[in-house]
Amino acid sequence: MGKFIRITFIVMAFVLIFATVKPEATSAGTYVNKDFSTLAKKGKLKGVYGNIGETYKALKNKQKGKVQQAEAFLFYNSKNTYYCFFYGSSSTRISSGQRVAMITKQVSTNVTASQMKKYFGKPVAWHTYKAGKYYVRYINRGKGKVEFNIGTKTGMNSYFTEDEDGTLTIK
Repeated sequence: MGKFIRITFIVMAFVLIFATVKPEATSAGTYVNKDFSTLAKKGKLKGVYGNIGETYKALKNKQKGKVQQAEAFLFYNSKNTYYCFFYGSSSTRISSGQRVAMITKQVSTNVTASQMKKYFGKPVAWHTYKAGKYYVRYINRGKGKVEFNIGTKTGMNSYFTEDEDGTLTIK
């Protein structure tokens, strides 16, 4: 009887351990899908608080983060998401009324051009698609990581990237 209880306990522990472990990566079909497309057309990224055009004050009140400088933007970094603001009157501070011009986030997933084309049509620039009045871009970073950017045309064209000659140009 003791052996039976030990075996049952081991099997139950095994089931509990593996039933609660969530997979780290998602497939392209589960991240880039109809929900992703719908949110992108509203200026949002799936799994991210906030949207394009939201004020810094509103974002800061709901998301704790840190301001960082970059070449084209001041970034508000919160929960591995970067909210991009154009430089205003200061090169180190974001004023409360400034609006998000672009959002960038790295996700554990796999994405293909055909997956993006299914929801957004033909690309308008390198890995960049029109999503309503916004633009969404993906960059495969290797090892199952994909960087997603969503923003206005001006925001996307201002973003510095090592993938091209310094800028992403949307005509």
